[in-house]
Amino acid sequence: MDQALNMEALDELRNLMGDALDEVLQTFVDYVPGQIDELSQAVSNEDAEGVFNLAHKMKSSSSSIGALGLASVAEQIEVIGRTGSTQGAAELLEKLKALYSDAETVLQQQLNK
Repeated sequence: MDQALNMEALDELRNLMGDALDEVLQTFVDYVPGQIDELSQAVSNEDAEGVFNLAHKMKSSSSSIGALGLASVAEQIEVIGRTGSTQGAAELLEKLKALYSDAETVLQQQLNK
């Protein structure tokens, strides 16, 4: 599941929330880069609990806006952290960063409509 953003899910949210969705999307765009930085730090520090907690939050917030590719990779990282390890998380983190970059581009386009 490499698609950064599920446009059908985003369109459904737009229909349900109207202009209020813009605030949610802007919060996501503002918040996630810091969360990725924290996750990167937790991986570097081999902090499995931190990896688990941060990846779990990212999975939830990504799912809620239809960023299913991000949610999927975050879930994979979450599982690694849950096992008490960080092994393999760095590689997935790079994939997560790329997916976020793709999603951010689409979200910025949505915000500029």
